[in-house]
Amino acid sequence: MQQLFQGLLVAGQLQADDFRLAKKKGVRTIINNRPDGEDVGQISSAEAKILCDELGIEYHYLPMENGKPLPDGLVEQVSAVTNNADGIVLTHCRSGMRSTILWALDKVSKGELTSDEAFACANNAGINLTQIKPQLDLIEHNLL
Repeated sequence: MQQLFQGLLVAGQLQADDFRLAKKKGVRTIINNRPDGEDVGQISSAEAKILCDELGIEYHYLPMENGKPLPDGLVEQVSAVTNNADGIVLTHCRSGMRSTILWALDKVSKGELTSDEAFACANNAGINLTQIKPQLDLIEHNLL
């Protein structure tokens, strides 16, 4: 779990112990951007929901398939959860990349961060957004 932005952590796939660690770190909301069944042995969204319920953590399953087009409204759904959350939010997928992309698309499209600022936040969290940096630049300058 790495700090991505104010009140927002990002992580790769969570295991059962990670939910307890998240609770200890003050996480109040978890967003799962990883589709069920992507890898053998990953915790399902139903199992994650049970763990979150037991720990008093709000849980949102908002999957984004790797290598597939961005689902309509997903950036807005993730944004609504993060903006309306009470306390620290943890967003995750397999590596943290898709979760970070969704966050960056939201922040840059709203003009809350420049493309360079979003890129730097991602780098500080260990996520390399080089592949989508040109797209973020176009979004920042209202060319996309």
